[in-house]
Amino acid sequence: MALQNFDPQWFLDQVWQRKALLLKAALPDYECPLDGNDLAGLACEDGVDSRIILEKNDGWELRNGPFEEEDFGTLPASNWTLLVQSVDHYLPELSELLAQFRFIPRWRTEDIMVSYACDGGNVGPHFDQYDVFLVQGSGRRRWKIGAHCSADTAIANHSGLRLLQDFIAEEEYLLEAGDVLYVPPGVAHWGVAEGDDCITLSVGFRAPSEAALVSDFGDDIASFLDESIRYQDPHLDATAHPAEISADVRQHVKSLIMRHIDNDAHLARWFGEMMTRIPDQESMIDDSLSPEAFLLELAEGAVLQLRLGARLAFDEHYLFADGLAFPYPPEQRDDVKSLCEIESGITIDTAHCLSPDMIYALFCNGTLCFYDDTQD
Repeated sequence: MALQNFDPQWFLDQVWQRKALLLKAALPDYECPLDGNDLAGLACEDGVDSRIILEKNDGWELRNGPFEEEDFGTLPASNWTLLVQSVDHYLPELSELLAQFRFIPRWRTEDIMVSYACDGGNVGPHFDQYDVFLVQGSGRRRWKIGAHCSADTAIANHSGLRLLQDFIAEEEYLLEAGDVLYVPPGVAHWGVAEGDDCITLSVGFRAPSEAALVSDFGDDIASFLDESIRYQDPHLDATAHPAEISADVRQHVKSLIMRHIDNDAHLARWFGEMMTRIPDQESMIDDSLSPEAFLLELAEGAVLQLRLGARLAFDEHYLFADGLAFPYPPEQRDDVKSLCEIESGITIDTAHCLSPDMIYALFCNGTLCFYDDTQD
């Protein structure tokens, strides 16, 4: 499976983060790997981020999961949508879909959100702060595309939903199975299901705010500093006004801060860790097996796979995996690159992949896990 009649470089040069674009029949004969019952089952599980949005005469209503099976029996015949976040973390078959968008840096990938809607189901007019490819899995959905929004765009709060107060459609597309619609950050859009069994798979890409980047980097720098090292005055002038903060003092403070910020090696490690970080990383860590016991499992035939939803990246010094940086020697660069080309849920050949110490560290980090053939 590959995007049909699609030039990735042209798309990046002319469209990416600029304007919406319909890719008609980009995935011909696409077979959606799940149906409404599958999605509803996921929405009933603890720890799965799920929502139901209903459109009513007086606006929209938001219900948050996890849900009970009986909840779905009380829904009306039309005008509701079920959304489940990070479905690629639970469904191995979605790795193949993610692979179609690897012309975007892997470390920008967020997740795949899946929505199921009956006739008229929608989540209202809105805009997102991230890039998204809306893949029509089954059924039909009519999308209306509006203008670019800003911080000044009027928002109407409907039960916690940040919906646009005013929406004017500039373009309109009817998506059928296999169609893909790209929507950049800040562009208003509104999709309404036409008919039942409408499934849309939203391939989203993370884009932290500049505020989040600066704050996170500052926290990371501070975590390495010695609290005992305190501010020291520059040369003071005894005749200066006692309440004045002079330009010399400001320059002194700026130099102090820049001394810690202007560190390329620190920046590289921090950025790789931040962009591969996952929520609740601590729950993924598994150090219950000693290195000897782990290697024995492999020797006895155990197979490793890349955990569903694992986030990988690399630079010339580190392999970044789920929020941690693992240094590697130059001779392992090709092995690191190969690992980063594997999709989540795929088994790996440990005989030709990195060092045993690195593999064990990735296992303890939860990035690699033992293959469970019961999921097939």
